[in-house]
Amino acid sequence: MAGLLRSMAPVVADTPMVRLDAAQVARRLAAAPEATAPDLSGVDLSGLDLTDVDFKRADLTGARLVGTRLAGANLFSCDLTDAVGTDAVLTKANMDGTVLRRADFHRADLAGASLFATILEKTNLSGANLAGTRIIGYLRSANLSGASLRNSNAGADPGNQSMGVMRATFVGADLRGADLSGANLYKADFSHADLTGAKLPRANLENAELVQTDFSRADLTGARLAKSNIEGASFRGARGLAQTQGLDQARNRDKAIFDAQ
Repeated sequence: MAGLLRSMAPVVADTPMVRLDAAQVARRLAAAPEATAPDLSGVDLSGLDLTDVDFKRADLTGARLVGTRLAGANLFSCDLTDAVGTDAVLTKANMDGTVLRRADFHRADLAGASLFATILEKTNLSGANLAGTRIIGYLRSANLSGASLRNSNAGADPGNQSMGVMRATFVGADLRGADLSGANLYKADFSHADLTGAKLPRANLENAELVQTDFSRADLTGARLAKSNIEGASFRGARGLAQTQGLDQARNRDKAIFDAQ
């Protein structure tokens, strides 16, 4: 009987995503009451040119933004939880206060974007371009494998420390093969992160939390490590250690793992 009842149960089909064009997006944004977040949740905006569009505080949860051009767009305080933005272009976009939990922005171009107080927990940014970005965000367990963060600024601003420690958090993040050459990572937290094979020439890691961080086979030529906490960090096979600055001043150096001499 139970099996018969199950076989008689109605089949609920997946609701297709609503496809909007650029004009429809503009109308939805304009129609939203001032105190209400524009609702663009679950919509398909793939491939559209939405350059410089003001999405401020819009709800884009679950939205599809594959290949969408959002260069210079204002995404301040938007919710992009579970959104898919593979190959999207977000160069110089304002993403301050934006939530991107579990979002997929694989290979997206965020060069020069601003990500202050941005939440990127478990976000897929593998292969993404974040060169020159300003990042003071929460990237716990994010996937940044193969991503470019060349010359990015993820360093804590000493002028803001009166409001509490405000820094980039990469705890448990996957940065295997990522390029962080010349990046400012002052006071950033990379505890338990995987930077195997990462490129860190000239990176500023002073005062950074590097507890149990994996730097195996990473290139640290010219990196600055003074006062960083390297307790339990692994430097097996790391290159350029002799050319680092301040490694002898790192905290808990005796508890880090180096190749046998």
